Amino acid sequence: MPEAREEFVVSAPKSRVVEVLSNPRDVGECFGFVKGTSEDGKIWYIKAPMSAITQTRELHMSFSEEGKLEWEARGEHLLWRGRFEVEEVEGGVKVVVVLYVEGLGAMASIINPMASVQIRGQLRHFVKKLKEKISGA
Repeated sequence: MPEAREEFVVSAPKSRVVEVLSNPRDVGECFGFVKGTSEDGKIWYIKAPMSAITQTRELHMSFSEEGKLEWEARGEHLLWRGRFEVEEVEGGVKVVVVLYVEGLGAMASIINPMASVQIRGQLRHFVKKLKEKISGA
């Protein structure tokens, strides 16, 4: 399963950071491949051409446990998982982001090689958008 990890520090209150990272809509809107979310953020609608290539038009997002910043977004042939670690440090709040992506079923042999090439770029875009959302930009 392709995986990528990045950390960053933001100068925002920890409560604001956790608020964004625990909101399904905020998380979904930070991905470049998501064209929109449902009102509650629990359905992420996938942009073309990714939706056609993966044969997955939407992902259903859920957090693993109340209070934990671990989630998964599952579709017909595609699974994204994420984890956030949040720690107050001098100068702000450090956030560690870990993303995993996996093709499912018959599409796995097509999706997994592509995902292992693209996951770092997806993570860079995701982190950039998270920082903007946290800071209110």
